[in-house]
Amino acid sequence: MARVISFLVLILATGVLLALFYQVVSVFLLPLFLAAVTVLLLRPLHLYVVRWCNNRRYVAALLMTGAVLLAVLVPVLTVGMIAGYEAIELVNKLDTDTMRVQLDHARSSLGLDYPFVDECRFIESSLEQLRADAGKGATARGDSAALVHISDEFRRMNQNAALNSQSGLQAGAERLQEALANASGSVPGTLVYQQSIETASHVFRDYRTQMLGGVWRVPLKEIANPTTTDLRRISGQVLAITPGSLASISGATSIAFAKLAFRLLIFVMALFFWFADGPEIIKAIRVLSPMEDKYEQQLLTEFEVLVRAVVAGSIASATTQSVLSGVGFWFAGMQSIFLLMSLTALLAMVPFVGASLVWIPASLWLAFGEGNMTAGVALAIYGILIISTVDNVIRPWIIVERASLHPLAGLLGVLGGIQTLGPIGVFIGPIVVAFLQTMLTLLHREFSGDENERTVATQTPTDV
Repeated sequence: MARVISFLVLILATGVLLALFYQVVSVFLLPLFLAAVTVLLLRPLHLYVVRWCNNRRYVAALLMTGAVLLAVLVPVLTVGMIAGYEAIELVNKLDTDTMRVQLDHARSSLGLDYPFVDECRFIESSLEQLRADAGKGATARGDSAALVHISDEFRRMNQNAALNSQSGLQAGAERLQEALANASGSVPGTLVYQQSIETASHVFRDYRTQMLGGVWRVPLKEIANPTTTDLRRISGQVLAITPGSLASISGATSIAFAKLAFRLLIFVMALFFWFADGPEIIKAIRVLSPMEDKYEQQLLTEFEVLVRAVVAGSIASATTQSVLSGVGFWFAGMQSIFLLMSLTALLAMVPFVGASLVWIPASLWLAFGEGNMTAGVALAIYGILIISTVDNVIRPWIIVERASLHPLAGLLGVLGGIQTLGPIGVFIGPIVVAFLQTMLTLLHREFSGDENERTVATQTPTDV
């Protein structure tokens, strides 16, 4: 009995310590995992360097860590800095006048011109305010001067011969003028006044819908014709940033950079020790694990295959698409190529649709924003035949065939990983899904009762 109690207390204490240990090291789990993944990817090269250093593993670990910093982190940070500079330059070039000229050209090309946009928005907003006031019922105060201004503005707009020539449009104009006249002749706070304002609002909406060419064209033309305030907000020229908000943004940026630098330091340290003492760490974990040796070996082998397939496949696909898209953007005559390439590399991590989220808008901008239809169509064809096709070749070949992961499971793993863990979930999500698949397979073998299925290879992990 005392032995059972002692065992239960030991289990309880171990559980509490594991929970505390997780709380302590949870901040470091991501850098540690990334370091382990990096070591697995570079394992063949690391073994060669160890032999070249006469089995001096710490010297080899130091050389490998320095090589990773020089070959991976430095180029990534450099490209990131160039892309950031191009983003700042792009924002600085975006002024209201420039954006309005580009939008005017795009609207003309797409047939989304909005005649009398300012007048329509003035009348609509004014009627909405009067309608809200009239909705108060007997307490409505009304505004006879506003009704006169609306009527005069509408009359000037409607006198355009092009508008009057449209079938049925003049009838709507007459109904609106009649409703406005009824409202002006009614006492605010009465039912007649409220009904007249409601009628005027509905009639004007029907008039505007007919003028713009139908119900489905109205939202498109509204989106394609932003107000001056919208343009200023988009271009970053709304001067509502106070010194306090600037200080807050600066402080948040400093904290973010400090956290990034700290995690980078942990990653570098973990990378060195994984290179130097990786096998000993794995042996120590296997000694503490209650799982049978054959299952431990199978999981280690599967984990190495999964990491190399998923991470290498995603990086290879994203890098290839980024370079190919950069070539296409350069030939198409686009600016901010490094910024577009960086966006392509990031979005290309998402299967099937990633890179297209960059080259499709770029093609549309060239065709309709800048009026270069030839370049836009050529970039779209290049994106379909080359950029996206590369993703459909590399990713399935590496991830699906070598990791035995179904494309749907890979997509769900990527999307779920991004939602849960952020950008790094692109790599971790598919690994978790595929690793769960392996665990379930082992459980099936264990409980199936078939000795042949329960026989698991105890081979050591091989280089993939």
